[in-house]
Amino acid sequence: MNTKPVLLTAVLLLIPPALGAEVITENYAFSVGSGNIPDSGSRSFSQSLSASQIVNLTKEQVGLHLTGNPAGNGFAGDMFMSLNRNLGTQTAVLLNQAGVTGSNSAGFSFDGWNVTLKESASANGDNYFGEPTSPATILSGMWLPDERRDPFDTARPAVLDVFKGMSANSVWYLDIADLPPGGAMTFNSWSLNLTDYTAVPESKLSGVLIGAALLAFAARERWRR
Repeated sequence: MNTKPVLLTAVLLLIPPALGAEVITENYAFSVGSGNIPDSGSRSFSQSLSASQIVNLTKEQVGLHLTGNPAGNGFAGDMFMSLNRNLGTQTAVLLNQAGVTGSNSAGFSFDGWNVTLKESASANGDNYFGEPTSPATILSGMWLPDERRDPFDTARPAVLDVFKGMSANSVWYLDIADLPPGGAMTFNSWSLNLTDYTAVPESKLSGVLIGAALLAFAARERWRR
């Protein structure tokens, strides 16, 4: 049996399928000091990024950690939270009164959450942050952001992916409001996980292609013997 075509194909498969792409991922964790959110009030927290290598955002994840103040006094259905970049016109709604719907005006009563929000959070069956599958004292895990501008609306237009294509270097603003009276929460910390798929530098790309070509040539010469 002639195995040369098969072997040559195997050599060519050594060339990376995503040869023109390189992944840059950066993780940022922020503590907030005194993060008490006043009942029926709001606060804004900001973080400035200036040394990021990410110039074309393709994926964002937001980590959030809030707890009742004092423990057991939180009420998730009261809280609204949004993310903005450089006080621009585009805002992602991370949370909008968890559990509030046309048939449930109070929302969920769990005491806090320690979660990561990302688009396509399939690990939890694509459940939105405002739709936990069962009651929990502290909600955890990976969730889709809420994305509702109106808590009584089924549409979710305020997506986290609104920042795609932008630079990570900016001032990021996290706004939190405790809307109805009753229950209070403390904002403990938050984080950003940012990803950029960028072009490989031409010099690096050329070196990989030359190396693959030399490997294929050497293999062909060996098979001719």
